[in-house]
Amino acid sequence: MEIKELLYEGDGEKIFATDQEDQVVFEFNDYVSSSGSGKKEKVKGKAEANNAINCSLFEYLESYNVPTHFIQKVNDKSFLAKRTTSIPIIISVWNIATGDLAKRFAIENGKTLEYPVVEMFLKDEKLKMPMISEYHAYALGLCDRKSIGNILKISTKINAVLKSYFDRKNLKLVNFKIEFGQLGNQILLGDSLTSDSMTIWTVNESGKFEKFKSKDSNKSDIYNQLRALIAKEK
Repeated sequence: MEIKELLYEGDGEKIFATDQEDQVVFEFNDYVSSSGSGKKEKVKGKAEANNAINCSLFEYLESYNVPTHFIQKVNDKSFLAKRTTSIPIIISVWNIATGDLAKRFAIENGKTLEYPVVEMFLKDEKLKMPMISEYHAYALGLCDRKSIGNILKISTKINAVLKSYFDRKNLKLVNFKIEFGQLGNQILLGDSLTSDSMTIWTVNESGKFEKFKSKDSNKSDIYNQLRALIAKEK
């Protein structure tokens, strides 16, 4: 497998074409964007941690027959995936009310939701990622009724599988964001699953939820903690 031209570059990853037309390589980087400043900060070990977490979670989901674009790990910082047509919708799933969700609906921060909340957003930075409904998706030609039905069904299954996975590790899956792609008539979980696309809390001895902490606000330490707890590495 030979890596070819750069197809896309985001904040946390690059996507490259390969000598196989139906396959691409995702490569993670060590940079995080600083809040509000637009500047990037290098965090040593972030790429390796995110790739380990991503590959472990995709392999775990596939063991439960969740359809994904994941093929295999390439090296410490990258993985091989099927080349799909991206669907410009971001699915956001909440199990615990916090942050933006708690603020929008005046819910107690940290409250466990009786039912998961699944939201959809148009993936368009110029429009500031507006929230959309199924009807927006049809009207805007983002996907058809069958596809959006499959997306929501798969999203719900992913949540159930990952919640159970984290519960067994004494962790709480607060929320996560995922994206999908289309390959022929099949809808596949796409993009990546890392500590940057989900919020994970620990459960302390008294049973209360806690955010991950590190000494001296060391971001590398947090990524390494999450890698050790989440990634199942050989």
